[in-house]
This record gives sequence, C-alpha cells and structure tokens, in this order.
Amino acid sequence: MLENQVGKRYAEALSGNIEDDSQLKGALQNLVTFGEAMKTEKQLLRFFEHPSISTEKKKNVVEELSSRLQVGGKVQNLLLMLNERGKIIYLEKIIEYFQQVVDRRLGQIRVHVASAHELTDANTDRLKTALNKILNKTILIDTEVDESLIGGVMLRIGDQVADDTIRNRLDILKRTIEKEEVA
Repeated sequence: MLENQVGKRYAEALSGNIEDDSQLKGALQNLVTFGEAMKTEKQLLRFFEHPSISTEKKKNVVEELSSRLQVGGKVQNLLLMLNERGKIIYLEKIIEYFQQVVDRRLGQIRVHVASAHELTDANTDRLKTALNKILNKTILIDTEVDESLIGGVMLRIGDQVADDTIRNRLDILKRTIEKEEVA
C-alpha cells in the first residue's frame, strides 16, 4: 500500500519535471536501467535498506552507479532525492507508475497478449491495427506463449481482460454442466 503511494507520488513528480514529451522515453529508459542494476545486484538493495550505512555513502553509490549507467539530469536528481528520503527501495513501483504516466502522456496503451502458440508478425500487426481503431491510441504489444490455453488468445489491457481461449470455453462449459446436474 505504502509502496503504491510512494510510486505514484514520485512518478508524477518526475513526469511534472519533464515538460518535453520527447524526453519521457529517455527518462523511462534511464530509470529502467538503474532499476535493472538494482535487481541484478541483490546486494545493492540490502545496502540501501541498511540503516547503519550513512546517507552520504549511499549518495556516493547512487552517483557512481548513475555515472556508470549514464543516468543523468532529472532522473539522477530523483534518485538522489529518493536516497535522501529513504525511498529508493521503492524504485520498482516508481518505475511501474512512471511507465503508466509516460504511456498516458504519449497517447499509447500496453496490451499483454497470451496465446497457446507464438503469434506471427502478421497476426501481431493485425491485432495492433484492430485495437488502434477501437482504442484510438498507439498500441504497444507484449506477447507470451502459454500452452495451457490450448488455443485462442487472451488480451489484457490495464485491468480489463478479454479471454477467447479454448481453456476458458471449456471452463464455462464445465460450469454449465455442473449447474445442470445440480438442478
């Protein structure tokens, strides 16, 4: 709960500091790069969580890591502020919410597509075109293969799900048959 509030607050703050929409993707990429480093090096997270390590030492690590990863400007300022306030441990949530802010500002929407088999480029393009007509936004698709679906596709757009899979149809059929047997 707290991490969601922190994530939203700092994501919105970073977005508010970046006036030019063309700089949003770069800022997001910088945040993601820093976040990946934190995930990859588990000791970094423990380092920032440790209360007996001074804020100054943590600041030096943020600056060094930012320099190595070529993270600069407003993103580095945010990271330094997060460190100063003890909130850098919430970076993953901040990145998640900043991604949503960037998508909203750039008029794009992310669609997660799960299918039983790998989608061809032609299928992905047709899906993008159809969703673009319906949603009137730039569509960013990420795909996943889930063989348990048996066939069909499942789309997730935000918190909405469209499930047109054989597994879902079989589940519906099973529930219908169970209802009939009870009655």
